[in-house]
Parts: sequence; C-alpha cells; structure tokens
Amino acid sequence: MDSQLQQLIDVNIKGRVFAVCQSRGIIDPTIIGYYTEILQQAVLAELRDDSTPVEFNRVLNEQVAWLESEIDQTNTSGVARKADDGEVVAEQTASVAKSEPPPAAKKPTGYVPHAKSMPERLADRRSGMQHLLENDCITLKLVTPKQAKKLKLKLLGKEPDKAEQDLVAELRNILHQQVREFIRKNDGGPWATATLQHELRMDIIATRSLRSLVTLAKELLFEREEWLKKNKGGLTGRLFGGRIRFRK
Repeated sequence: MDSQLQQLIDVNIKGRVFAVCQSRGIIDPTIIGYYTEILQQAVLAELRDDSTPVEFNRVLNEQVAWLESEIDQTNTSGVARKADDGEVVAEQTASVAKSEPPPAAKKPTGYVPHAKSMPERLADRRSGMQHLLENDCITLKLVTPKQAKKLKLKLLGKEPDKAEQDLVAELRNILHQQVREFIRKNDGGPWATATLQHELRMDIIATRSLRSLVTLAKELLFEREEWLKKNKGGLTGRLFGGRIRFRK
C-alpha cells in the first residue's frame, strides 16, 4: 500500500470518527481514540496492497455505518436500563414506605461502583468469541494462528452479533471441507452411508454460534478418532487432515 493511500486512510478515518462522536455528544478523547483505532484495524483488514481510493471509501462507509449503529444501540440500551431501574426503585420505595419503618442509615463505605465505558462493554461482547477463536479453533485446526489473528481484526469492525454470524459461516465451510475430504479418503469413515453424511451436513449447517460450532467439531473429532482406532490401528494426525485454503 503506497504512502499516499495510507495517509488518505489515516486522515479520513480520524475525521469520520470525530464527526460521528461529536454528533452524538461523545467528547472523551479516550473513547474517540478507541473508536479510531477500531476503524483503522477493521478497514486495513479489508483492504489489499493494490486497493484503490474508491475501494477504501466503500469499506470506510461500511465501517462508519457500523460505528453509528453501535453507538446508537448502546446509548439506547443504556437509557432504557436507567428508565427501567428507576421504575423498579420507585415501586420498591412505595411498597416499603407503606409496610415497613424506614431502615437505619448506613455509614458510607467509600465504595463507588464501576460503570463500564462503552469501549469496555464492546470488548466484553467480543471476548468470548476471541477466546474460542484463538484457542479452541486453533487447537482443532479449523484455522492457523495467522488466520485467527486476521479474523480477530475483522471482529473489531462489526457489531458483535453480525461478526459472529460471518465468522461462523466461514468456519462452517472450513469444517465441511475437512470432513468431506476425510470421508473421500476413507470410504466414508464413521459416516459411511448417504444418510449419515446427509445428517452430518445438516448438523454443520445448523450451527449458529461459534461455541456450538466448536462443540460440534470436537464431537466429530471424537467420532473420527474412535473409528481410526478400530479400523486403522491408531490415529493419523489432528482433525480431518489436509490443509484447507483460507478464503481471503
């Protein structure tokens, strides 16, 4: 990527993030810097070395739209929670006032509850996926460490639910290719009939969360190992063998 395009990326991302945050009353430099870093990583993950300014503008517009949606959704949820909490407190206060004498005043403890910032809440929503991706998915050979790192960057630029959908779709395809290759090389292996193979495909397609996909992959690995013990006299490597090309 040439220096001119890199400069264009940096300037435009900082300007767009600042405008989005200012329009929604966000003036904390730490939060603005956090979102700037997220969009920089997300945009760069989508671009290639030969990408053009037109491609950059398209990717940037998509990521800015995500940022606007994420901030609006988080702010709306926060307001709703405050309103609900207020109603509950009011009802409880009225009930206690009618039936019980006021409790004795407690001395202040000095403890101030920590309210998580918007970046912290976003990080929490991604942490489970990142842990599975960087640990279980690598152990099961669904992705290499390098591929896991690239996918982790893509998580940063999307609403967590949408990011998980895209990630699961990618890994479902990889798992299906690995299973299909193993079946072809081993005359079906533990899934020797057309019915079993159809059910297996449906099980893979039905996964909707990363956790459920990891659980299924572990179950298939167990079935494969048991079959190899009985029919091949031992194991032959990790999951279904053969290097699956990762789609860019």
